Amino acid sequence: MLKFIYYIDVMRSKSKFVTETSHAIHEAFYMLRHYGWKRTSKVLHHPMLVFMVTNTKGFYVGGMVDRFKGIISTYAWCKQRNVEFRIRHIFPFELADYLDPAKYDWCLKEGEFTTCIWNATLMRARGEFGRRLVRKNLKRKQIHYYGNRDFLQYINETGGTNYTWGELFQELFRPGKELAVAIERKKSEIGKSYISAVFRFQNLLDDFREYKFQALGTDDQREQLIKKCLKGLADLQNRYPEVPLLVTADSSTFIERVSSLPGIHVVGGKRVHMGCNEGAAYNTYLNSFTDFYMLAGGQRIFSLGTKEMYPTQFPMYAAKVNDIPFERVLLE
Repeated sequence: MLKFIYYIDVMRSKSKFVTETSHAIHEAFYMLRHYGWKRTSKVLHHPMLVFMVTNTKGFYVGGMVDRFKGIISTYAWCKQRNVEFRIRHIFPFELADYLDPAKYDWCLKEGEFTTCIWNATLMRARGEFGRRLVRKNLKRKQIHYYGNRDFLQYINETGGTNYTWGELFQELFRPGKELAVAIERKKSEIGKSYISAVFRFQNLLDDFREYKFQALGTDDQREQLIKKCLKGLADLQNRYPEVPLLVTADSSTFIERVSSLPGIHVVGGKRVHMGCNEGAAYNTYLNSFTDFYMLAGGQRIFSLGTKEMYPTQFPMYAAKVNDIPFERVLLE
């Protein structure tokens, strides 16, 4: 048994080595193709990490919460080491169009970002949960970091800190003007404290394009799924009578079905997945940010779903912002 455990540990170590080596090679070739050799930017006098969200093939960063995971984790690393932190989020929108800096200014200043191969180090961090970053020797370079993992706990353990996700999120972000108006409008409509229910269909109802996920085969199957979710909502309302219920979902079909139910509030409008939908209207992306902040501003969040549905982490991370209770409910 001990030999078997040792064998598994060795194989895991080899797998990590192969993965990290593959990433390093990928990063090196990308820099050779897309970064310049001439020192066109000023010499850097201190290290900086720039969290990257660009439309770069092979550098996938996922949807909203995946991006927040990487942002918060790398900011924690920078905060531990007194390293300057910036965000270059330009796909499929500028992050600064929706969120403002709060206590820490993460916006790149004119002339700060370098594409000189001598001044930058590229990190494509997938599946290694911050290990390479923690091992990184700091030099007078910019780290251009692509990643979508939450490794805050690892940062705390290796650096002797006790940062919380919500604390760091609120240091970085506050709603921009348009988002703040949308949040206040919805809260005024609800009128008092509320709880939230989240549904993640991932295109099962054939109205939310996300990579290659397929819809249920027939109208009857889709209707049966909707009815299960409606029953779950009714059970939640019976559990919390007289408490307003905010419902969010990635399906416009489902949102339309629940929007007229008594005691139910929704953030209307279309939703798209940020990782695979470019060129959507400003308000389409705004709806997702409004969902996230409205969830974070409630008393409690429930993630409801059947076995076929995706156990989304979107509401779990919204709950972390203000440290409110989060619960998953499996619908039979």
